[in-house]
Amino acid sequence: MTKQKVISKIADFREKLGLTQTQLGVFIGVSTNTIQNWEAGKSGVDHIEKFLKLCEVLGCELRDLIEYVPDSEAEEPTKTVDFSIEQLRELRETWLTSKRKAVIPPGRSSQEQHK
Repeated sequence: MTKQKVISKIADFREKLGLTQTQLGVFIGVSTNTIQNWEAGKSGVDHIEKFLKLCEVLGCELRDLIEYVPDSEAEEPTKTVDFSIEQLRELRETWLTSKRKAVIPPGRSSQEQHK
């Protein structure tokens, strides 16, 4: 069996959305340096691979591994924003919608843009 190298595709997805490393870090609550390391495969990618293997063995999706429940012992708010998965989906959709609008010249509809 040939040994395979694990390569991060995080930068590809981030760039397709037009996000900077800093913006992505703010959205998910990590530093720009963490994003840089993930994209370069210096850290984190091995953990992702292990979680993917875990899901394969358990026959589940990654999102099935965790559950959000109310925290009665919640800590004081920190300086960073901690977005929920649903909030991140909404932010992503808002981001994509605003980018699409910015691409369409004033006075033209989106249907005309695709002709």
